[in-house]
Amino acid sequence: MNIYYIDINEFKNMHDKDFLNDYADKNFNSEKRFWEYSIGRYLIKNVAKKIYKIEDTTIVVNKNGKPEFENSDLNFCLSHSKDYVIACFDEHSCGIDIEYAKERDFEKLSQHYGQNFENSDKFYTFWTLKEASYKLGTQVKDSYTAIFKNEYYLSVVSDIIFDKNINPIQIK
Repeated sequence: MNIYYIDINEFKNMHDKDFLNDYADKNFNSEKRFWEYSIGRYLIKNVAKKIYKIEDTTIVVNKNGKPEFENSDLNFCLSHSKDYVIACFDEHSCGIDIEYAKERDFEKLSQHYGQNFENSDKFYTFWTLKEASYKLGTQVKDSYTAIFKNEYYLSVVSDIIFDKNINPIQIK
Protein backbone atom coordinates (compact mmCIF):
# COMPACT_ATOMS: atom_id res chain seq x y z
CA MET A 1 0.00 0.00 0.00
CA ASN A 2 1.26 3.46 -0.89
CA ILE A 3 0.07 6.81 0.42
CA TYR A 4 0.39 10.17 -1.32
CA TYR A 5 -0.71 13.59 -0.15
CA ILE A 6 -0.98 17.23 -1.15
CA ASP A 7 -0.62 20.22 1.15
CA ILE A 8 -3.59 22.34 0.03
CA ASN A 9 -1.99 25.68 0.91
CA GLU A 10 1.27 24.88 -0.90
CA PHE A 11 -0.73 23.68 -3.89
CA LYS A 12 -2.74 26.92 -4.01
CA ASN A 13 0.51 28.90 -3.99
CA MET A 14 1.85 26.91 -6.94
CA HIS A 15 -1.31 26.61 -9.08
CA ASP A 16 -4.21 28.91 -9.82
CA LYS A 17 -7.82 27.82 -9.67
CA ASP A 18 -8.05 27.50 -13.47
CA PHE A 19 -5.40 24.77 -13.32
CA LEU A 20 -7.98 22.54 -11.60
CA ASN A 21 -10.87 23.07 -14.01
CA ASP A 22 -10.15 19.77 -15.74
CA TYR A 23 -10.51 17.98 -12.39
CA ALA A 24 -13.73 19.66 -11.23
CA ASP A 25 -16.33 17.57 -13.02
CA LYS A 26 -19.24 19.11 -11.12
CA ASN A 27 -20.34 22.43 -9.64
CA PHE A 28 -19.72 23.49 -6.05
CA ASN A 29 -21.50 25.92 -3.75
CA SER A 30 -18.35 26.37 -1.69
CA GLU A 31 -14.87 27.51 -2.72
CA LYS A 32 -13.37 25.26 -0.02
CA ARG A 33 -15.23 22.22 -1.37
CA PHE A 34 -14.08 23.01 -4.93
CA TRP A 35 -10.43 23.01 -3.85
CA GLU A 36 -10.73 19.81 -1.77
CA TYR A 37 -12.56 17.88 -4.48
CA SER A 38 -10.46 19.12 -7.39
CA ILE A 39 -7.14 18.62 -5.62
CA GLY A 40 -8.32 15.13 -4.64
CA ARG A 41 -9.10 14.26 -8.26
CA TYR A 42 -5.79 15.78 -9.35
CA LEU A 43 -3.94 13.69 -6.76
CA ILE A 44 -5.65 10.44 -7.76
CA LYS A 45 -5.22 10.95 -11.50
CA ASN A 46 -1.69 12.35 -11.31
CA VAL A 47 -0.41 9.48 -9.14
CA ALA A 48 -2.20 6.90 -11.29
CA LYS A 49 -0.57 8.25 -14.46
CA LYS A 50 2.92 9.03 -13.16
CA ILE A 51 3.48 6.30 -10.59
CA TYR A 52 1.27 3.44 -11.76
CA LYS A 53 1.43 4.21 -15.52
CA ILE A 54 -2.34 4.12 -15.98
CA GLU A 55 -3.23 5.99 -19.14
CA ASP A 56 -7.02 6.12 -18.82
CA THR A 57 -7.74 7.62 -15.39
CA THR A 58 -11.48 7.95 -15.89
CA ILE A 59 -13.15 7.60 -12.49
CA VAL A 60 -16.61 6.08 -12.11
CA VAL A 61 -18.71 5.34 -9.05
CA ASN A 62 -19.45 1.65 -8.59
CA LYS A 63 -22.78 0.17 -7.44
CA ASN A 64 -21.69 0.54 -3.79
CA GLY A 65 -21.01 4.26 -4.24
CA LYS A 66 -17.22 3.93 -4.16
CA PRO A 67 -15.13 5.76 -6.78
CA GLU A 68 -12.89 3.53 -8.88
CA PHE A 69 -11.00 3.62 -12.14
CA GLU A 70 -13.18 2.63 -15.06
CA ASN A 71 -10.42 0.70 -16.85
CA SER A 72 -7.98 -0.39 -14.15
CA ASP A 73 -7.96 -2.75 -11.19
CA LEU A 74 -5.82 -0.38 -9.11
CA ASN A 75 -7.72 0.49 -5.92
CA PHE A 76 -7.61 3.91 -4.29
CA CYS A 77 -9.26 5.80 -1.49
CA LEU A 78 -9.22 9.51 -0.69
CA SER A 79 -9.63 11.67 2.40
CA HIS A 80 -9.11 15.32 3.31
CA SER A 81 -9.01 17.39 6.44
CA LYS A 82 -8.12 21.04 6.96
CA ASP A 83 -4.81 21.50 5.06
CA TYR A 84 -4.28 18.08 3.47
CA VAL A 85 -5.71 15.79 0.82
CA ILE A 86 -4.41 12.24 1.12
CA ALA A 87 -4.92 9.02 -0.83
CA CYS A 88 -3.94 5.38 -0.58
CA PHE A 89 -3.38 3.08 -3.53
CA ASP A 90 -3.13 -0.70 -3.58
CA GLU A 91 -3.87 -3.73 -5.70
CA HIS A 92 -6.28 -4.78 -2.92
CA SER A 93 -9.21 -2.84 -1.49
CA CYS A 94 -8.10 -0.06 0.83
CA GLY A 95 -9.64 2.68 2.94
CA ILE A 96 -8.12 5.85 4.40
CA ASP A 97 -9.15 8.67 6.68
CA ILE A 98 -7.36 11.74 7.98
CA GLU A 99 -8.66 14.06 10.68
CA TYR A 100 -7.27 17.25 12.13
CA ALA A 101 -7.10 16.86 15.92
CA LYS A 102 -9.10 19.73 17.32
CA GLU A 103 -10.53 20.14 20.79
CA ARG A 104 -13.77 18.21 21.27
CA ASP A 105 -16.18 17.30 24.03
CA PHE A 106 -14.87 13.78 24.67
CA GLU A 107 -17.41 13.11 27.44
CA LYS A 108 -20.29 13.80 25.06
CA LEU A 109 -18.66 11.75 22.30
CA SER A 110 -18.06 8.88 24.75
CA GLN A 111 -21.76 8.86 25.62
CA HIS A 112 -22.83 9.05 21.98
CA TYR A 113 -20.62 6.13 20.85
CA GLY A 114 -20.84 4.09 24.08
CA GLN A 115 -17.07 4.18 24.55
CA ASN A 116 -14.67 5.88 26.92
CA PHE A 117 -12.69 8.50 25.02
CA GLU A 118 -10.35 9.71 27.76
CA ASN A 119 -8.41 11.90 25.35
CA SER A 120 -8.02 12.95 21.73
CA ASP A 121 -5.77 9.98 20.94
CA LYS A 122 -8.47 7.46 21.80
CA PHE A 123 -11.21 9.36 19.99
CA TYR A 124 -9.30 10.13 16.79
CA THR A 125 -7.93 6.61 16.54
CA PHE A 126 -11.50 5.30 16.86
CA TRP A 127 -12.92 7.87 14.43
CA THR A 128 -10.34 7.52 11.64
CA LEU A 129 -10.50 3.72 11.82
CA LYS A 130 -14.31 3.90 11.68
CA GLU A 131 -14.27 6.21 8.63
CA ALA A 132 -11.51 4.29 6.80
CA SER A 133 -13.38 1.03 7.45
CA TYR A 134 -16.59 2.48 6.03
CA LYS A 135 -14.72 3.57 2.89
CA LEU A 136 -13.17 0.11 2.52
CA GLY A 137 -16.65 -1.31 2.00
CA THR A 138 -15.74 -4.84 3.09
CA GLN A 139 -14.39 -6.67 6.13
CA VAL A 140 -11.25 -5.10 7.61
CA LYS A 141 -8.40 -7.61 7.93
CA ASP A 142 -5.66 -5.16 8.90
CA SER A 143 -5.24 -1.54 9.92
CA TYR A 144 -2.64 1.09 10.66
CA THR A 145 -3.01 4.38 12.54
CA ALA A 146 -0.41 7.11 12.96
CA ILE A 147 0.02 10.77 13.75
CA PHE A 148 0.56 12.78 10.57
CA LYS A 149 2.26 16.20 10.58
CA ASN A 150 1.92 16.36 14.40
CA GLU A 151 -1.72 17.53 14.25
CA TYR A 152 -3.60 14.89 12.26
CA TYR A 153 -4.64 11.30 12.80
CA LEU A 154 -4.31 9.01 9.82
CA SER A 155 -5.75 5.50 9.51
CA VAL A 156 -5.58 3.05 6.63
CA VAL A 157 -7.34 -0.28 6.40
CA SER A 158 -7.29 -3.20 3.99
CA ASP A 159 -9.06 -6.46 3.30
CA ILE A 160 -5.65 -8.22 3.54
CA ILE A 161 -2.71 -8.17 5.97
CA PHE A 162 -0.34 -5.46 4.71
CA ASP A 163 3.15 -4.05 5.33
CA LYS A 164 3.04 -1.28 7.95
CA ASN A 165 6.15 0.43 6.59
CA ILE A 166 4.10 3.40 5.42
CA ASN A 167 5.73 6.70 4.51
CA PRO A 168 3.34 9.17 2.90
CA ILE A 169 4.84 10.87 -0.15
CA GLN A 170 4.07 14.48 -0.96
CA ILE A 171 2.86 15.36 -4.47
CA LYS A 172 2.99 18.99 -5.66
